[in-house]
Amino acid sequence: MLMPSVVGESVAATKRALRGNAKFLRGRIDAVDRRHAAESVVRHAATVPLLAVPPENGVIAAYYPIGGELDTRLLVDWLRQVGWRIALPVVETIDAPLIFREWAADAVLERGPFETRHPPADAPRCVPHVILMPLLAFDADGYRLGYGGGYYDRTLAALAEAGYRVSALGTAFAVQEIEMVPHESWDRRLDMVLTERGVLPLRDGLRAHRKSGEFS
Repeated sequence: MLMPSVVGESVAATKRALRGNAKFLRGRIDAVDRRHAAESVVRHAATVPLLAVPPENGVIAAYYPIGGELDTRLLVDWLRQVGWRIALPVVETIDAPLIFREWAADAVLERGPFETRHPPADAPRCVPHVILMPLLAFDADGYRLGYGGGYYDRTLAALAEAGYRVSALGTAFAVQEIEMVPHESWDRRLDMVLTERGVLPLRDGLRAHRKSGEFS
């Protein structure tokens, strides 16, 4: 089911309207469906070579779920099992790129801005190979509707400028897909979206896959 887009307004105003609708729709998902989705995401992740076969000393930046976000803690457990090091994002400076600190399995997390949680200051700082991103909505072209702070866009741009090749994976409920996410020149596209219904390879032509019936 696709949420309707809002048209005829500025990009910023349209995004604001979409955020309210997206939060409402995501909030209606009940606890049983949320649990099933978290379990299904792990099964689908295991079919993705990028995730199932980590590089040597590979780092994935996850997120600690807040609000109505898809709970990725089961996914993180599986990623640890297959050999990934796990990091979490940290807002070190407002309106600046995120940094990432390694998340040891037994670490006590600290509270950060916007109700987030992150490893303590003495945890090793690292650069991820893959970033798992929460979102409010996504579309078939790989654009992501976030919370409006621009942190992930700035971070991906900064990492690319520094010469790092990082894969950006959205994690979401399938119902969070909309027809079109309004975007501007600085909005970064996702490489994939991982949902309870499967992995959607956006940059490789999701729309074409849909037409062929590979994805429903």
